[in-house]
Amino acid sequence: MIRHLYIRNFVLIDEVSLDFENGFSAFTGETGAGKSVLIDAITLLCAGRANASFVMKGKDKAIVEGTFSFDEKSHARSVLKEAGFDCEEEVTFTREITASGKSTARIDHRIVTLGLLKDVLAGEIDIHGQRDNAYLLNSNTHIHLLDEYLNDRDLLEEISSRYQTYHDLITEKERALEDTFNENDLEYFQYQIKEIEEADLKVGEDEELEAKEKQYNAVKDSYDKLNTILNIYNERTSDDLYEMLKTMNSFKSSDELDSIRDAYSDAYYNLSDAMESLTKLRDTMDLSEEDINAMEERLYTIQRLKHKYGRTIEDILKVKDELQKRIDIYADKQAYLDAVDQKIARALSAYQKAAQKLTLARQKGAVSLDAEIVKHLKELMLKNARFKTDITPAEPSKYGSDRVEFLISMNRGEDLKPLAKTASGGELSRLMLGLKVIFTRLQGISTVIFDEIDTGVSGAVANAIGMEMKRLGATAQVFSVTHLAPVAACAVHHYLVAKKTEGEHTRTSIRLLNEKERIEQLALISSGHVSDASLQAARELYERDQKE
Repeated sequence: MIRHLYIRNFVLIDEVSLDFENGFSAFTGETGAGKSVLIDAITLLCAGRANASFVMKGKDKAIVEGTFSFDEKSHARSVLKEAGFDCEEEVTFTREITASGKSTARIDHRIVTLGLLKDVLAGEIDIHGQRDNAYLLNSNTHIHLLDEYLNDRDLLEEISSRYQTYHDLITEKERALEDTFNENDLEYFQYQIKEIEEADLKVGEDEELEAKEKQYNAVKDSYDKLNTILNIYNERTSDDLYEMLKTMNSFKSSDELDSIRDAYSDAYYNLSDAMESLTKLRDTMDLSEEDINAMEERLYTIQRLKHKYGRTIEDILKVKDELQKRIDIYADKQAYLDAVDQKIARALSAYQKAAQKLTLARQKGAVSLDAEIVKHLKELMLKNARFKTDITPAEPSKYGSDRVEFLISMNRGEDLKPLAKTASGGELSRLMLGLKVIFTRLQGISTVIFDEIDTGVSGAVANAIGMEMKRLGATAQVFSVTHLAPVAACAVHHYLVAKKTEGEHTRTSIRLLNEKERIEQLALISSGHVSDASLQAARELYERDQKE
């Protein structure tokens, strides 16, 4: 969700700094005040297209900066971690646009591509207008939305796994039917299999050998240095030091010489002990030339096979299995195809059983989903609306054997039609709002933004929209640009977007209102002026909607 938004020199905004909380926030202001500029700024953060017109006249550049917090298991955090970000509690996104139209994107002050920016925020923010191409209107997503509603991950994973097994066998059969080779090919395949088998490869042994090689190299370096030290001591220094000790001990005793002789004697024996310890350490380093040579030869064999057959030992062994399959096919192609057909039949049967189980779960879940959606639509004053999750047979896929599409009828006696082909702008907006109360949470979307979706409605319908946004705000952060007091009265937070003209310049400001200011704005929105009567009505509206 968005925690903080900073905007500077953006269209009509000199500078604004806003902190946001959870729940439903309404943005109101007179027409032309610049409410949609806020939406444009957030859209820009989500990798929207930038152009020079966003930069305030007379300024060098515009800046939009948003600080977001993400759920620990969110797609956003996963993408950020893959891109090398530390993923602290909050992450800052920045877009800069110069007066020439050049745009720069940053995440936590590091320059990034727009593609990364878009990928991170793709599942976090849903910006909804009256007629957008939202995920809800795309029939290809309906099967996934229903499955998210069902929340049976184990069954979906089983379907995907069984389909992959079935698909792989079909691919194997097709390849076998296409394969044509002769005796020379067969002989070469056998040679390759023998070469791999004779190597007796073990998965992971290359990594072990490489680690051992590094260890040997480190030991060898130390071993050579120890030998150098010991050779100098034994061949050139030891005898001379001993002769010096003998000569030192031949002096007659005297106060001056005794202390020097004792100091030298201690130094000599300490050095002798140190050299003896070094000798023992060297002797513990088992550097067998035979072992080293064997290790290097083994690594060379593995690398040679990798160069011929694959990047890893697993790849090499897979090649061997594939070659053996081709030989088996050559030996008795029809028998091989019959065996594959039997495997395909078993795999398809297992898949169909799981797919039927998923179909039944979807049919049962669809009844519950449809009822829940209709309930929300009635709350939005769409009393004649009918909603149906249509499930029909489809070709097998990793998602099962169903085609899922949401159908809607907005008026009594009207046939059910696909979402994208029905409803007027205002009705569609209410429909989308009703659906998003359910699906926003399932999709993991943290912030939903509505840009004047309440246009063309009033009275009870407007209040219904406001209350539905309030419900949605219980599970997501909701921003709504609105002209209607019944919508704004439902909000937890109310921001005023105001326009001010100074000389030849027009500027837009955005600020959070306190309770007294909210009631004054509700009175102004409702009646066009502030009076005792309009204030009283606004207070009653505010207190009623805040309690519900």
